[in-house]
Amino acid sequence: MNLVESILTKNPCYTAGKTITVKGLMLHSVGCAQPSASVFIKNWNKASYTSACVHAFIDGNDGTVYQTLPWNRRGWHCGKGTSGSSANDTHIGVEMCEPGSITYTSGANFTVSDAADAKAVAKRTYEAAVELFAYLCQKYSLDPTADGVIISHAEGYSRGVASNHADPAHLWKGLGLSYTMDTFRAAVKAAMGTASTETSSENAGSSSSGNSSSGTTISESSLPAVPFSVKVLISDLNYRGQPSMNGTVKGQTGKGTFTITEVSGGWGKLKSGAGWIYLLNTSYCTVGSTTGSSTTSSGSSSSVPYQVKVAISDLNIRSGPGTDHAKTGKQTGKGTFTIVEESTGTGSVKGWGLLKAYQSGRNGWVSLDYCEKV
Repeated sequence: MNLVESILTKNPCYTAGKTITVKGLMLHSVGCAQPSASVFIKNWNKASYTSACVHAFIDGNDGTVYQTLPWNRRGWHCGKGTSGSSANDTHIGVEMCEPGSITYTSGANFTVSDAADAKAVAKRTYEAAVELFAYLCQKYSLDPTADGVIISHAEGYSRGVASNHADPAHLWKGLGLSYTMDTFRAAVKAAMGTASTETSSENAGSSSSGNSSSGTTISESSLPAVPFSVKVLISDLNYRGQPSMNGTVKGQTGKGTFTITEVSGGWGKLKSGAGWIYLLNTSYCTVGSTTGSSTTSSGSSSSVPYQVKVAISDLNIRSGPGTDHAKTGKQTGKGTFTIVEESTGTGSVKGWGLLKAYQSGRNGWVSLDYCEKV
């Protein structure tokens, strides 16, 4: 599972700061033809957006999970039910994005212009939701098959703890898929014990977890004595006023090599005094050796061109580096390809690579998460 932290820090639900004791998880789907999680994140991350706020969106294009609230923050995802109670007070709420090839006609009814695409999106989000819920059940010691632990928005309404919605089973049923909430709960149960996450951050420097076996995190005990150098691999690594994800973002480092003069809780203080950066996620920085000086540099974390091997048959080619760029309608297929340029972008932990065949127009990018360097 690719878990990207993109907290809606401007949304009034976040700034209200209320927390919950997590007793369950609620599964939603967005109820409109929009597969891109970034669209919702952009629109909802405003002080003026008082309608809703959820804990995560699952992108329909690639299955990336975008965490948009701290898991124990009280969300605004299901309203109040007929009992007068609300699962907002007890449940984490997760939205699955829906296919762009459906058109809603009335209520929960819709038509489909591309059934294969729509089913692929629904399958992608379902499977990502299974992984996410398995991870959260492990995190909060929840039994996914126990009564009321994992419920849909529709089931929440039936239980009197949510507003009257039909999601997400209406989508599966309308697409002729065999998924139900019962199959979902069973799949989560089966996935527990094997779930893993690879965590990155659109608001880089705020993540503090991940699957250590994936090579994306290191332990604080492995850091050298200060001062030491750190190489920043991405252009948008935030530095904060305090060594915490709750610290105020002061700016971004850009790519380069910097000197760390103090360490606290996995965060490193920049020699310039500008702020603190998170050190333990190797997706966006790597720690060097003890040093007495600071240098800066720029450029990609890898030398291009280089070749990659693609092991899946359906790796989408996009017009730009990110899931917020349109798919070209073409896929690489399995094989070996040449990458001539790298870029950061939404929806990929390792970044995006420009295919040599598209070099002249710079309009053929693939996620490097699905590529193995030859």
